[in-house]
Amino acid sequence: MTDKVLAYILMDIELGKTDDVVDALRKIDQATTIAVTTGGYDVVVLLETSNLEELYEITVRKIHKIPGIKETQTAVVVKIMTG
Repeated sequence: MTDKVLAYILMDIELGKTDDVVDALRKIDQATTIAVTTGGYDVVVLLETSNLEELYEITVRKIHKIPGIKETQTAVVVKIMTG
């Protein structure tokens, strides 16, 4: 089994742009889960990449260029614990 780099991308979206942003995110193969949320962030995406360089390329060259995203915060997963 190959180790992957997992990261949550937390996003603040412009009013009225959520559907457009979600449609654009769905085109990114590494975006395995996309959730529209309440609270501090409007959309949270789980990315599964093969390394940090790929994570960088997706966030900077794809996600940051999607119109309607005001701000992002990336949280790289360092450990997963199960129930």
